[in-house]
Amino acid sequence: MIPNYYEILGVGPNATKDEIKKAYRQLALKWHPDKNKNANAHEKFIEINQAYLLLSDDEARAKYEKEFEYYYATNKREKATIFETKTNYQENTTQDFEDEDLRNWTKNAKQQAEEYARMSFEEFASMIKDIIKEVGIQGATAFIYAISGVVGASSIFTLIYGIRYSDVTQILLALFFLGLSVLGFSFTSKRYTP
Repeated sequence: MIPNYYEILGVGPNATKDEIKKAYRQLALKWHPDKNKNANAHEKFIEINQAYLLLSDDEARAKYEKEFEYYYATNKREKATIFETKTNYQENTTQDFEDEDLRNWTKNAKQQAEEYARMSFEEFASMIKDIIKEVGIQGATAFIYAISGVVGASSIFTLIYGIRYSDVTQILLALFFLGLSVLGFSFTSKRYTP
């Protein structure tokens, strides 16, 4: 049996990264053991974090979806009795995944989720804000990188056109935008330098 991480986060299997992130933030802040005095808050919080850590990683999610499809869609009737017998989160171990990488990622995600559960609510909320900020910065950096590539390629073609037809305006524009492209690549390269 494998856990239904989509159900844990309250999203569908076709959920976007943004939908998964939004659901995670709401549930993690709601179920943090410092804020939620429910008897199973600690386990629920770990479960939510484990689900998010796997579904937010593209490679882990792709491997998970293969097993999810097999267990929850293809063999739903055959597996129904197995799923009904395993309702306790503690019984839901990582050995249930067939893919070795996925088992390891799940184990690591659970350990990381347990670390989050030991954090105070203030530390955890601060960490979530930092993660959101970093994701935004990385998204902006990727966008600048992509735009720089498009502008650079267009500039090269414009430069070739300008040289071929002796169009000084086209040459100057091409050189200007080629310079902007180089600046964009330079900025994004520095952003990822350790």
